[in-house]
Amino acid sequence: MHTRRSFLRTSLVATTAILADVSSIAAKERPVRLRPNPSVVRTISKSPSDAYVDGVKFLTPESPDYATAREVYNAGILTQPKIIAYCTSDTGVQHAVERAKAENWPIAVKAGGHSFEGFCLNDDGLVVSVSPMREMQLDGKTGILTAGAGCRLEEVNQFLLARGRFLPAGSCRTVGLAGLTLGGGYGMFARKWGLTCDHLIRVKMVDGAGIIRDSKEEPDLLWSARGGGNGHFGIITELTFNTRAAPAQFSSWKFRAYKLDPKRATGLLETWFDATSELPNESFSAWIMNGSQVTVVVITIGSREQKGLMNFRHRLAGMTKKVTSGGPTSLKKALTWYYGEEGPVYFKNASAGYYKGIENIRPALPGIFEEVLAVPGLIFQINTLGGAIASDVEGAYPHRAFSYLGESQAYWGSDSHAAALREAIGRMRDHIARAGVTSHYANYPDLAFKDWPTAYYGAQNYARLQQLKQRYDPGNRIRHPQSVQPS
Repeated sequence: MHTRRSFLRTSLVATTAILADVSSIAAKERPVRLRPNPSVVRTISKSPSDAYVDGVKFLTPESPDYATAREVYNAGILTQPKIIAYCTSDTGVQHAVERAKAENWPIAVKAGGHSFEGFCLNDDGLVVSVSPMREMQLDGKTGILTAGAGCRLEEVNQFLLARGRFLPAGSCRTVGLAGLTLGGGYGMFARKWGLTCDHLIRVKMVDGAGIIRDSKEEPDLLWSARGGGNGHFGIITELTFNTRAAPAQFSSWKFRAYKLDPKRATGLLETWFDATSELPNESFSAWIMNGSQVTVVVITIGSREQKGLMNFRHRLAGMTKKVTSGGPTSLKKALTWYYGEEGPVYFKNASAGYYKGIENIRPALPGIFEEVLAVPGLIFQINTLGGAIASDVEGAYPHRAFSYLGESQAYWGSDSHAAALREAIGRMRDHIARAGVTSHYANYPDLAFKDWPTAYYGAQNYARLQQLKQRYDPGNRIRHPQSVQPS
């Protein structure tokens, strides 16, 4: 059973990282580092059961490696694919697509396994896993990173920070770079530098016909990869990013309030919304309610003495009972504070909508607070956006005008508790919908969202994604329950 501390720790991790594979796969495979060039790291699988042919190993449920390859972060996802194609190259992915076509199987794409609804698996077909594709290369002159689609954030952080560079992303160690980027990719540093997908400058993909595509020749592919979601019409195999100079320091604070009732919780949230409008772009904050306790997290990679940040801390300190702080310290050290549990974990996490201010969510607050106060293990969280996220970047991510993003979360340790929490999440979803909140983050999917195409991508962007689906996968070979449909 999770403790309150682990609820809050996992909650903050959920804020900053989405969609990818669990690091236990890497641990079990004992990755081997090759090449003496310090700007290049390649990770390959090495085990006695390896039987790669032309860059792919096909695993059935009877294969010794199947359970590890199937594993996802959400322990409640029980989907069992007929076969998993474990790929180490574009050629391997092509062979996997050809086999699926020959068998008339649908394809799901697993860059890792953090898909909250298990969209990276299927029950009736083939899963293309690019998890072994983990090579990274950094151009020391330009700061351009080229990474395989199977890279995890912990690996990316270690590789870049050792070279004085950084890619703004989430912080959960096991989240995969590809899935996070394709859905948008926000985290504690996005207000300063923008989303992860904003740094994406090139992708390579194997489409539904098994053809290798490159956004260098097809700009629409890059547009779709900047927030257009994953598993729709191709298997991304390689991503290229602009990186940033690593920030010199990191500081954080936590403000805690206890024994809140709905009235006091609303007052604290009103203060938080108002105070966040003063935060400098170097800062990020999250408001997290768990039972009758609220924890407000704020971090900065800028000066601790910036006026807006000091005003924020002063106002929150006046309404909370306990304040703790960390830093200033190095980013390398600070990121480990937020790496979270490796998983798998039993949970339900879904978007609670985008907001421009408290008025967008205010009608839903009485119902939300009633649920969180009454159902142990239920969490409601709101995170700051804005800043550089609002920049005019060409891409499929449609929600740049919103300054806040909400999350509904639940964690459990028994099936009986799971049922009550899922029902509570559903009631929270209804409260939010009745409040008129209709836009949601694609990386926090929920199978119960009725108009998910518009909610995730906006009507205009979804229509354009459908055109690309028609171009790259007209037979709808690559699909999941909320994948883009051909036009």
